[in-house]
Amino acid sequence: MYHTITWLLWLLAALLPAMLTKNPLYLVILLLAVTVDYSTIGHSSPTASSWSAFLKIGLILAAFSALLNPLTVHYGETTLFTLPRVILKAGRVVFLQLGGRITLEALSYGLANGLSLMAILLVFATFNVLVNHHKLLRSIPAFMYQTGAVASVAIAFVPQMAASLQEIREAQMIRGHRFRGIRDLLPLFMPLLTSSLERAIQLAESMEARGFGGSISQMGRRRELFHKLSIALALLALLIGVFLYGYFPASRWIGGLLAVGGVMLLGRTLRAMSRRVERSRYRRELWRRRDTLVSTASLLSLAVFASFLLLDKRALAFYPYPRFELPTFNPIIGLALLAPVTPVLGLFNRGEICD
Repeated sequence: MYHTITWLLWLLAALLPAMLTKNPLYLVILLLAVTVDYSTIGHSSPTASSWSAFLKIGLILAAFSALLNPLTVHYGETTLFTLPRVILKAGRVVFLQLGGRITLEALSYGLANGLSLMAILLVFATFNVLVNHHKLLRSIPAFMYQTGAVASVAIAFVPQMAASLQEIREAQMIRGHRFRGIRDLLPLFMPLLTSSLERAIQLAESMEARGFGGSISQMGRRRELFHKLSIALALLALLIGVFLYGYFPASRWIGGLLAVGGVMLLGRTLRAMSRRVERSRYRRELWRRRDTLVSTASLLSLAVFASFLLLDKRALAFYPYPRFELPTFNPIIGLALLAPVTPVLGLFNRGEICD
């Protein structure tokens, strides 16, 4: 459908706003954009059932945050009502205070935090549904083949378990099993655990049959030690450079040079390590015009948010204290938040989405 790099840029363009802003207007636009992607593209994916699970978890987290914040934080000028105060303590140590004055400011801030958590969850859930995990594994740099395999398996674990859980529940319902209480969890968890172990064993056997890890060219101990020392030296130079640049204004140029040198040394070392990994491809991914469209929109969105982060952080912020005010809305940021919808527009132009 789309190139793997395109989906990675889409993930960055959708994830960065969810992490930078707590403005409920921007978060609602982002949630709607992600939902449009799932409802038009991702609903036919084999892992589509996991999206609803993430949606429920996000709603629970949003509701929990919206309720907990006003119960524990009583700051703000607009009082909605007052609840009896409940104090949980052991001896003289107070663990939690609930109740008291409930303010509109605390309620709105808790809701904004909940929307932010929900947006992050749904962005990852939509990316998990849309991306091809096998292509994602193949796009990992050659020297990180082991890390790529672990990450790919971890990403696919939750949707596979959700699909197995649904299959087990349907099989039990056909046999007349009904869930009535905690005691009925054992017949559900045991088949789920068994199927998970079987999938793990099958994955290990298939990777071993395909010679996973056996294509690494043998390197001498001296070269391996040289690579490790080079990586350590590059990271040390990068750390010292960033420290000098951030805390010693008079030595910023020295810190910048050290940081750039560390990055260059690290890149050169990793490139040398990648050359020793033998890799073959049966078919390369094609880069199409629609990939250019989505990637360009994602990069423009990232540029907009990076610019506001450096030049005007207040445009992204939402802080209702001490008195509640309606959140501000910048049309430029609103347009940048529509970048996650471009995959749908690209497929509509090609006529690949139909009713």
